[in-house]
Amino acid sequence: MLYRVGMHASGKHVVAGASAVLQLFAFASWGRGEGGDTHWPLAPTDLEQILAIEDFEILGVKGDVGGVMGVRKLRVRFPDSDQELSLKWKRAPDGDADGWNNTPRKEIAAYALQKWFLDPADYVVPTIVARCIPLDLYTALDDEPEPNLRGSRCVMGVLVAWIENVGLDGPIYEEERFRNDAVYAHHMADFNLLTYLIEHEDGRRSNFLTSDDPARRAIFSIDNGVSFGAKIQNWFVPNWDKIRVPALRELTLERLREAAPSGLPALGVVAELRAGEDGVLRPVEPSANADPDRGSRGEPGWIQLGLTRQEIAGVERRVDRLLADVEAKRVALF
Repeated sequence: MLYRVGMHASGKHVVAGASAVLQLFAFASWGRGEGGDTHWPLAPTDLEQILAIEDFEILGVKGDVGGVMGVRKLRVRFPDSDQELSLKWKRAPDGDADGWNNTPRKEIAAYALQKWFLDPADYVVPTIVARCIPLDLYTALDDEPEPNLRGSRCVMGVLVAWIENVGLDGPIYEEERFRNDAVYAHHMADFNLLTYLIEHEDGRRSNFLTSDDPARRAIFSIDNGVSFGAKIQNWFVPNWDKIRVPALRELTLERLREAAPSGLPALGVVAELRAGEDGVLRPVEPSANADPDRGSRGEPGWIQLGLTRQEIAGVERRVDRLLADVEAKRVALF
């Protein structure tokens, strides 16, 4: 055994022999190609631009791929960048694009928050952007499409990178493996840090994918709608809103400490779209937060998405609590 897991008086798991852990995981920042090696189709930074801005053609549509109603798998081509990609499409709820279990703003906020402390090659949440598909193009998904936002001629939703070489087999967390497999511990710690910070409260196995490569057991969180203090939660499974691993990476905690002060306000506006003369909403540079007490703000032909003041305060509390636990050595680092 490489380190001992014990129980602090506070009830938190702690690790004995931290110096041994540091030696074992000295190479835990092992490199992969940007974009998650064989999982991401392109580097996340490139995907963000392509998915948000470029026009595309829908080559094929597959329904019933899991999740809430409206989730489809698309095969699309982006002529400008000469890319053909598989993507997940999730239609936003009618009216304000915000529902109890279909919340694009929270999904996008989860993607944005991981950037505080993770390199692109270590992203836990697949690349996601808000997009409004023109009605004439949306006929590939619906024979008679109707706009779901006022003042638009498009259907609002999110496009998500379809990650490859992953599946649902096996448990997410293996305690013995965490102790003995540095690469797995690297990914598992990053995954749990992200789910804790966003307060992920739907631990169904189908919401998470794991790498098919046994030597690189990365874990991905693909459905993050029940998070950030959701009004509902899944009471029937263990959720990932707590730190369940025995140690976190020192590098990610350092980055979190540095990024949180400026990152917190930015969570208030994670996407903004405005309609052009054709009535199609397209991404624009985020403006000032129009209403900090609402997550979805808009008027005909314009929408702004982000976390509410209360949800951001929740993130700040979790950051402060975690950093205090690290300082008091109630949470171990490697």
